[in-house]
Amino acid sequence: MLVPSTSTYPSKVYTSLHKLPASRFIDDFLQWRVELRDAHSGRGLENIAQVVSFQFDPLLVWRIMRVIVATSHSEQQDRRNAEQYVLNNDSLLEQVLGPDRLPLVGYIREDVPEQLESSLAVQMERIAKEYLDLNPDDRLLDVNAQWGDLAVYLAHDYEVPTCAIVNTPSQLVHASNLSGESQVQRFLRLVTGDYRAIPSCLPPGVPPFTKVIAIDALETIGTRNIPVFLRSISRIMESGGRLLLQVTTTPSSLGYKPKQHPLSRNKQTSGRKMSSAVESSQYGSTENADSGYNENIEDDDAGVNNQSEEEWSEHWWYHWFRQTYIQPGADTSMLISIEQVMSELQRAGFEVHQVESLTTDTAMTTAVWCNRLCGAKRQIEMELGADVYRAWELYLNWTQSLFARARLHKHFVLAIKRS
Repeated sequence: MLVPSTSTYPSKVYTSLHKLPASRFIDDFLQWRVELRDAHSGRGLENIAQVVSFQFDPLLVWRIMRVIVATSHSEQQDRRNAEQYVLNNDSLLEQVLGPDRLPLVGYIREDVPEQLESSLAVQMERIAKEYLDLNPDDRLLDVNAQWGDLAVYLAHDYEVPTCAIVNTPSQLVHASNLSGESQVQRFLRLVTGDYRAIPSCLPPGVPPFTKVIAIDALETIGTRNIPVFLRSISRIMESGGRLLLQVTTTPSSLGYKPKQHPLSRNKQTSGRKMSSAVESSQYGSTENADSGYNENIEDDDAGVNNQSEEEWSEHWWYHWFRQTYIQPGADTSMLISIEQVMSELQRAGFEVHQVESLTTDTAMTTAVWCNRLCGAKRQIEMELGADVYRAWELYLNWTQSLFARARLHKHFVLAIKRS
């Protein structure tokens, strides 16, 4: 899985007999002391837990808290992070995600052609027909439209009046050019703004929407802002309208079992202590986050407990790495579970009708992205630098590993606005 790239590396390979701390592994990789085998397949880190030691580490606490304290999720900061992410990685994302930069995962089934583009086309058709049931009489809002490709596709193929909110001026330029090329201007209106306060982004006099789609819109707004975001969607929708979310979350079984948090050294203290501290430092009160939590659950199996602590520690290291080297501010999935998302939807006036797991599809799609990244290595290194390529190689392989092991989840959630 891991092989040394210089003669100075202390052992020939990472093995279960020579497990190194996570901080050492990350530093070794970023400093080119170690290489990933099978990085092109996306499976370079499938056995990471067997060769890297994820234990309680005060350095991890310091790093996580430093990142979180620096992330206020103000409108100005989130917009600045989004613009920086797009400007720094636009050419890389084009190589990895494809020219359309679609933020979707493929619908990968035996009856669908193996090419990712074909599975993405099937996924977009499912969104339009099965989930949103689009027709020309609808009024569609695409929140967090990113580069606008999905909004252009839906407006063009289904001739539905569509409004798309994009985050940054550079994405707005791309979406406008694509709209002109597709000749959908009469159906598509593009706006930019803070989509946490959707009514302020829309022109005056816009009628309520019958369908709303939000792909990965929760990821960069912060857990504290999710209730406001969902209520703002509810206010601009008709009763009976459909809302489709694509969300990335942490498994609730990983996140909320007591005495299984890697950052709590006191075995008599709930393993939720550090999680609650982190949530409070950034997101405010979380007293309603998990009403089903049981403080009296006991776990007598030390082996299971230690394994869960390593799972949590890996979870924290991954999100620290992502926010430090890849996408600052993308931290919502670090603490929220799909159960919490559904609870917030209900509080905002929605009824959850359907939840579909995309976790396996995401793992397979990410493996394709890893292959594309490796194929474009020379070009990415020339344009962005070898260090950027290196960070993304680790990030995508680690992401694939987490989804393949169900340590991260991704779902479609379909909700109907109640009367």
